[in-house]
Amino acid sequence: MNNWIYENNSDNSARYLLGERGTNALICIGINPSTAIPSKLDATVTRVKKIAAMNGYDGWLMLNIYPQRDTYPTNIHLEGENKIITANRKAVLRVLAEANYKDIWAAWGTEISRRPFLYDCLKELVSCFEGKYNWINYGELTKTGHPRHPSRMSYTEGFKEFCIKDYIKKHV
Repeated sequence: MNNWIYENNSDNSARYLLGERGTNALICIGINPSTAIPSKLDATVTRVKKIAAMNGYDGWLMLNIYPQRDTYPTNIHLEGENKIITANRKAVLRVLAEANYKDIWAAWGTEISRRPFLYDCLKELVSCFEGKYNWINYGELTKTGHPRHPSRMSYTEGFKEFCIKDYIKKHV
């Protein structure tokens, strides 16, 4: 069985899913994907994989609020592109139906405030996780109350409970 989970669009301008299967896998939600693919992980995904393993997870799944690939979140679309937003939601729902995940690591950082439509994308994504999931963040929240991005923290931090409903009430 192939351990990789990977899904992108036909021209590789969007990535919906990237991860490794496990019986106790962690979902991590970032802001937007960069260049990582199964055969060549980038710094962020490498850090996600290591933090997951250090905390007892045998697999991980990287999702993103907005699936447009770009190394710099400042370069993502000024307005959300419905086609890739819809494809992102469908991919997430499909993978959730295939495996039993329980923990969701909120890890999008302050970049979410860069584009107003990203909050709507977050609400859309959160609706996929109603019910049986535990939301967590790694380390302290930013001064403005956002969960830190994986590249902005040390391996010595720890997971803490994250109230997604309170976050949405405050920021969205």
